[in-house]
Amino acid sequence: MAVEEEPLTPIAGIDLRFLNAAITEDEGEPILLVDDGDVQIEFTSGMNGSWEQAIIGAQRLASTALEYAAIVRRRPGPS
Repeated sequence: MAVEEEPLTPIAGIDLRFLNAAITEDEGEPILLVDDGDVQIEFTSGMNGSWEQAIIGAQRLASTALEYAAIVRRRPGPS
């Protein structure tokens, strides 16, 4: 049975033109930081979650970001 996904509702926006991303760690746990100079988001594996679930989430994020880049690449540039 497929899990029904809820619609996404943004609470903040990140400007990709100024994006900076870094990997760091806290107490041995890897953390992905994404920042545009205004908003910073921290991606973690979660407390007591499985690494497998964290890996799947990271791959979902990476795949969607690559798809977004491909869509933007096909669009005409600003005039």
